[in-house]
This record gives sequence, structure tokens and C-alpha cells, in this order.
Amino acid sequence: MFSSRQKILLAKLLESSQYVTVEFLAKWQNVSERTIRYDLDAMDAVLKDMDLSLTRAPGKGVLLHVSKENRSVLFTLAEGNQISFDKRTQLTMITLFVVMQETVTIQQLADEFHLSRSSIQKYLPEVEEMLDRFDLHLTKVARKGFQVNGTERSLRRALYHLLTDKQVDLEKAEGWLTLEKLADNELLLQWLHSCQEERGVYYSETSLHVLYIFLGWWYNHILSGHYVFVPQNQREKKAFHLGEVGRFLTGTIDDSRVLEHECAFLDNLFDQAKIVSYKKNANQWGNYHKEKTFSAHLVEQISAVLQVDLTADEKLMNDLTYHIKSALLRIEQGVEIDNPYTEEIKVKYRAIYEMVHQITSDMGYSLLAAEIAFITMHISAGFDRSNSRKFAPTVIVVCSTGLATSSILTTKLSQVEPGFRLISVVNTEDLAHELEERDVDFVLTTQELNMNPWYQKKTFRVSPLLNDDDKRTIQHEAQKIVNRKQLALFNQVYASASAVEPTLFDETVHSAKTSEWRESVSLAAQPLLQQGYIRQGYIQEMIMSVERNGTYMVLLPKIAFVHASPENVIKEGISMTVFDEEIDFGSFNPERVKIIIVLAIKEAHNQDFLQLFRYLESPEVRDRLSTKTSGGKKKT
Repeated sequence: MFSSRQKILLAKLLESSQYVTVEFLAKWQNVSERTIRYDLDAMDAVLKDMDLSLTRAPGKGVLLHVSKENRSVLFTLAEGNQISFDKRTQLTMITLFVVMQETVTIQQLADEFHLSRSSIQKYLPEVEEMLDRFDLHLTKVARKGFQVNGTERSLRRALYHLLTDKQVDLEKAEGWLTLEKLADNELLLQWLHSCQEERGVYYSETSLHVLYIFLGWWYNHILSGHYVFVPQNQREKKAFHLGEVGRFLTGTIDDSRVLEHECAFLDNLFDQAKIVSYKKNANQWGNYHKEKTFSAHLVEQISAVLQVDLTADEKLMNDLTYHIKSALLRIEQGVEIDNPYTEEIKVKYRAIYEMVHQITSDMGYSLLAAEIAFITMHISAGFDRSNSRKFAPTVIVVCSTGLATSSILTTKLSQVEPGFRLISVVNTEDLAHELEERDVDFVLTTQELNMNPWYQKKTFRVSPLLNDDDKRTIQHEAQKIVNRKQLALFNQVYASASAVEPTLFDETVHSAKTSEWRESVSLAAQPLLQQGYIRQGYIQEMIMSVERNGTYMVLLPKIAFVHASPENVIKEGISMTVFDEEIDFGSFNPERVKIIIVLAIKEAHNQDFLQLFRYLESPEVRDRLSTKTSGGKKKT
């Protein structure tokens, strides 16, 4: 229906809630704008057959309006090329298939994945490398092909890990199960229901699907007499909560030692799965002491920075304890969780994200970005529930048309999150005096203003009824200010990292000239691209992030910290570029920017952002970098 490039274009349009320019799509795909227009014409013809269409606006670009139901269908369509075209996905699926089968032949793999026998032969060394991560190895069996060898525990860990990989097609994997009869399917569903009931939790749909496949495979292994060994420190729970699964094991296994090992393994497995809600508070569980201690310490530290007692939020403490329980088990088992909101959380809630990373690191835990982002979401939700106005932006409202207008505007403003501290409502004549006397973050006005340039305060003209565009703009600005204030206070209260240039900084301040913000991102990324630190796709992802999220990444005056997800990072690095003139950075609520810092970092170097932020927090350093691009550092 669509070509592979058109499927990729469709996926990008589905991701964006804003117009995407043809120029951006062309640079991203490394083709001409004419080619993109031909692709869009072809896509539009197909979409019209589905009663859908692309909206094209001169000067804006392309936007795909689609309902939630159709969005799901189109995502499936857009991702339909991944199994065939993405090597990593195909390699993961082949490895999963090999793990799920007792023995497998080259021909079986070729038939299952629509590849030639020679292609399968080329994949096998990489399959063996993936298996080696779990202490498993592939061996030849006479007249049977290949089989995976290793301990039962290693085999189970590999299976669960592969099933939780975000690129795995679970529907396809479910088709590989060898359930003997329909009753077995009903038994698995009954098991999952009883485990949720006994634990008082509801698992996510994806977790239920993963557990269903795993239990189906495990069921056959148990009936074949394959049992697991679990280390002593993972068998020390006072009780196992397995519902009907536990009763099945008790009725199947006579050896009490084997029974204990199987129960311990499955209980840990169910503890790792992601839940969406719960009926039992974490305090009702007797074996959550470590997790409650972890959560309490983390929340106490962050409460001290944010100056609000988040430990009093019972929902936060329970939610976090449940998540930490799963997270620590995932770390122990080497299972990586997917968080589709990680990059957005890094951008929009950078301050709390950095607090979580720094504090948990000091506690001796090395958490992946996805885990940090989930914890950030829990704590941000708790902070919002606290109704704290500690970091709320201070606002002056200018209105000269009458009390009714100012009354409805200030009332509407009080209903907008993340909240504001209204200093006063003034007319135009009193504004200058108020700005001189007060510390104001920005000004809202219902009329045109001619402000003196030295006030340097952002001003937004809005309708007194605050239409949707008005709300979006001031919410975006308010959240940026909250983020900056939190990050600044964090640096003051919790300044354990030294204020030095980070280890990945390339020791060169680059210079460039442009007035177009998208081109500025591309120019700022060129040193990293040319030196092999990033792929071309990283540049387009950064541009898309700014288009999608706005200018949250402008965390210091006139400095933008831009980054994207690490998939297109080859090796870690940071590059700084100073532009000849200030740029209106971003297409929504733009900021004046003079310096762009490109962060090409992976999990291991998260602290480099904080070090660089602290280094640049000094106005003297920023001024020196803005005016000096030679001497101590090399101009390029």
C-alpha cells in the first residue's frame, strides 16, 4: 500500500500534533522536496480511500488529522515494514523464536522469517551474541538442527527479557506457543486473573500479553519436568502471591525444595510486571521494606529542594513503592523497560528528572533513562497535587478596558495549570512603575503595548476569555519558568557535582551564522556528525523535538540544550556553537538564542548535563563564551 519511505513519513506525521514542513521531511529523508511532495501525493490518494486526508497549509507544512481509532490503524500500517526492514528487530525476533523452540533448523527459520538460508546463516553469529548475554549458547544437534543450551533460569530470563523488548511483535510470538487445547488458553487467562486478584493490582495490557506468552511456554516446560534454581537471597519472602498458579504448582510438584524455587521465580516475575492501578496499598505488603526505604529517602531529598512535604502524599508513596519494587527487580534481572515518554519528560520536566538521577545515583543505583523518567512522572504528579505555588511564575495583567474584562481574565488565569502568582492588574500608565518595583516573570495584556526595551520582560497579548491558543502559550511559558526555577534551586541545595566543564565537552567552541532556527540546530550538530558521534537522523529528531515540545530546552538565558533519543548516537559527545547573531529559536513561543549545545549522550553520562549547566550558570562564563570564540578555545 505504501513504500517503505512513505511508511516512515506516515509514522512521523502521526507522531506530530503540529505542522511538519516539507523542507524538514526532505532533509530528514535526505531526498529532494519534490520527492517528498510526490510521496505525499501518493499517500494522500491512499488515505482518501480510508476517508482520511493530509492537510497542507502554505508556509506551515503538512498535518495529519486522524481519530484515535484510525490513529491506531495507521500506526500498525506505518510499522508494518519494521519486521522486514529493521535488522535489530528481525534479529531480536529470530533470537526469541530460537529460545521458544526446543530445536530449530535453518530451513524453519528461513520459512518463518521469509529469508534465504544464506541470510539466516549470516544472522546466526549475531543470534549467538545475543544469547551469550544470558549465558546461553547455540549448539548443533544431529539431524535436528540447533538448540539453545544453558540453565533453566538463564533460558527463562532470556525469554522474559526478549518478550519485553519494545520492538518485539507479541502477536507473532503468541503464534509460536504450542498450547495443546483451548482449555490451556482459558487456564492461562484464569491464572492471570487470579494473580491480579490476590496481589490487588491490575497489570498493563502489554504486561498481561507478555505474562500470557511466558506462562504458556513455562506451562509446557513444567509438564516436561524442567525446573528452575533460584538463589537464596531471592527466596526469602514470607509468602508468595501467585493465586491459581501457586495452587497448580502445589498439586503438580511433590518436592518442597523444587516447589519453593518455582514459586520464588514466578513471584519475582510478577513483581517485575508493569501495573496500571492497585487495590492494596504497599504498606499492606510485609516484604517491601527496601522499596519503602528507597522511596522515602528519594522523596525526602526532593521535598527539601522543592520545599514541599511530598512524603505526606500517600498516593505518591504507594505508587512509587510499587514502581521501585518492579524497577529494582528489573535491574537485578537485566530487563530493560520501555518508556515512550522518556525524551518528552527529559525536556518538559528536566529539573525533577535531574534530581531523580542525581539522588538515586548517590544512593548507589544506576537507573536507565526510562526508569528515571517513570519516577519523574510519579514525583511530578505528586508535586502538582500539592498545589504548591513556590515556583509559580509571577505575572502582571495589563487591562484598561474595565473591571469586567480584568475580572474574567484573572478568573480564567487562576484555572490554568501549572498556576500563576498574580502580582497586580494595572493599566498601561502604571505598568512601568510596577515593572521597576516588582520581580515579574512575564506580562499578560489585552491590548497592544509599547514597552521600553530595557524591561526585557516577555509580553503576551491574550483574549480576556483565554482561548485555547492563549492557554497553550502561557502554560508553555509557565512550565518553562517552573522548570528553570526548580533546576536553579536544585543546584544551590544539592550541589554535589563540581561546577567544571563535563568530560564529554569537545574543548572547541564552534561558530556559525544563520537566522533560521532549524538550520541552527543542523549547523550546531555538524561537528558531532562529521566526527562520527551521531547519525543524520539525530539532527532531524532534535528538530522534531523542538517542533513537538516547544522551547523547554532553553534552560539558561540565550542558551538552548538540544538532544534526542539515543538510538542515533554512535558515541557520546557534547558540542557548543555560538552564533553571530541571536536567533528566534522554535516555531512555537520562540526564545532568543545565541548559543546551542548539542547533547549526544547515552545512559552512562547523564551527569554531564548537570555539570555543563552549572558551568554555564555563571553570567560571566556565558558572556565570555558569547563574545570569545578564539584564544583558549579554537574557532571553527
